[in-house]
Amino acid sequence: MTIRKLARLLLAFALAAPAFARAAEPLILTAPPRETRAAAEKLYGPLAKELTQLVGQPVVYRYPGLYMGDWGTYSHRMQKGEFTFVFDGPQFVSWRMKYLHDIPLVSLPGHLGYVVATDNVQVKSIRDLIGSHVCGLDSPNLLTLSFMSQFSDPLQQPILVAIDSGGFPAIYRAQLAGKCDTAIYRDSYYMHHLSDVQRSKLRVVYSSTGKLPNQSLTVSPSVPPAVRARIVAALTTTEGAKPAERIFKRFAKGASHFVPAVPAAFDNVYKLLTPLGWVSGWVPKPDPKAAP
Repeated sequence: MTIRKLARLLLAFALAAPAFARAAEPLILTAPPRETRAAAEKLYGPLAKELTQLVGQPVVYRYPGLYMGDWGTYSHRMQKGEFTFVFDGPQFVSWRMKYLHDIPLVSLPGHLGYVVATDNVQVKSIRDLIGSHVCGLDSPNLLTLSFMSQFSDPLQQPILVAIDSGGFPAIYRAQLAGKCDTAIYRDSYYMHHLSDVQRSKLRVVYSSTGKLPNQSLTVSPSVPPAVRARIVAALTTTEGAKPAERIFKRFAKGASHFVPAVPAAFDNVYKLLTPLGWVSGWVPKPDPKAAP
């Protein structure tokens, strides 16, 4: 081989190296930091392995926050489009569809709804909660955002006692401890996880009417349509969804597979994030050059 041919060959490898490196980079699956890093790895790691088989390229689960309940880091990284696959609530799904053009693939069966329960005999409806302390999962939780949207005037909104870890059991404990008279619960949790004795201490004063789509898996538009179709076909069968068994046990007891996502069901749900403002990144930052 001549020196000239060798030089050309080395140049070709040098130019190709970045492309090979990009191809070898794993795609990232993530979900909100509702668990510890170790617990989240057990929950979502098997799904990442299944996606690797379906995509034909490595997919890894990455913890999105610095600690459990780190919604700020999670939101910021999501808004920057750092993740290929995301499994989370419909407000985030809707936001990514609008601003990142992500595609919803599959959803957990059922819908999301909530009840507002109180132990205060003076509270007859949610209008009696103006200025009151109400326990709920820390914003941007879907149920909390939905409840707060019932109060069009921010000055009349209840004061949220935010529970950032421990889920609905922690909300119930906070309510019993007197941190709030009233609390927001997912309807299915209130009905099926609280005992008759626990519910007897409370009274439902409001039940959400519009049912929102359940948690869903989205994908970035960089993944080809044929691959997306393959993922949907697999995860909507009992056999194909086996790697998600822990996810079903945690979020959708009794489910054995996902259902195809319905894109139209997410229309305008992102607007629940609007009150959080552009400082939080959920609303496009105002153009300083735009006319007032």
